[in-house]
Amino acid sequence: MATKNKPKLQDQSYMPFGKHRNERMEDVPASYLHYLYINGIRESNADSDQGRVCRYIFDNLQSLKQEYPDGIWK
Repeated sequence: MATKNKPKLQDQSYMPFGKHRNERMEDVPASYLHYLYINGIRESNADSDQGRVCRYIFDNLQSLKQEYPDGIWK
C-alpha cells in the first residue's frame, strides 16, 4: 500500500525504480524517461512511484524534449 503524501520528485530526488533506481532524477537519461513515457507510465495513483515519476516527466517535459529531441513526445 502506498504511503500518502509522498513528496514530489525534484531533480535532486532519487529514481524510485527500474534500471536507474537510486540515481538522481537529473542524472536519469531523458531517453529512459522517454521510454517510460511512451510505454504507458501513468499517473493513476499520484502517491505511487510510477505516478510520481509520471508527474516529474510532465513537469519537465520541455527540458526533456530538448535533451532528447529524437523522441516522440506527445
